Amino acid sequence: MAKLKLDAPPAPVMLEDARVTALQVARSEPKRPEEYVEAISQLWGRAQSAFLDIGRLLIRAKERLPHGEYLSAVESQLPFSGRTAYQLREAARWALEMDRRNVFPLQRLPGSYSTIYMLSTFDPPLLDAAEADGLVRPNLRRAELVAWRRERNGSAVDRRTLEARRDRIRRERERLDAELRRIEAALSNPD
Repeated sequence: MAKLKLDAPPAPVMLEDARVTALQVARSEPKRPEEYVEAISQLWGRAQSAFLDIGRLLIRAKERLPHGEYLSAVESQLPFSGRTAYQLREAARWALEMDRRNVFPLQRLPGSYSTIYMLSTFDPPLLDAAEADGLVRPNLRRAELVAWRRERNGSAVDRRTLEARRDRIRRERERLDAELRRIEAALSNPD
């Protein structure tokens, strides 16, 4: 006969609504590629909305709680870092402001809070350039934005940096030329 563990948590109980939801999910399981894409896209849209909702709550908590209480009682207990909390707050603040001012409606913004946060750090001319280059869109990935910014900053690189880069490339070219000569010599000696 099995002993009952009194200190063990009780077995989870599935509520009626949860059972209905589980059955609906099982019935609507995607089968074709386009069904998977549609289902994942819907969930991704809900995730973006959740990021904005989390950001709104973080903003509200920081504004309304007494000084020091937000950090000690809220942010320190969250399932993510303080840096993530900051980025969620700032991404939500910026996205909502852009939507309010009709600059960028929420549906045009990327689905990732970290990409929205990065956009929020751009000064107006850089943001205008990103818009002109077609970057402000829902499927924008952070890596693409980082690469765009790096390329854009590359045009403003100082002379010493360019000279050092040129020297590195010349050394690499010399190494490759020497290797090519060795290979050609080996190919010309049929031994």
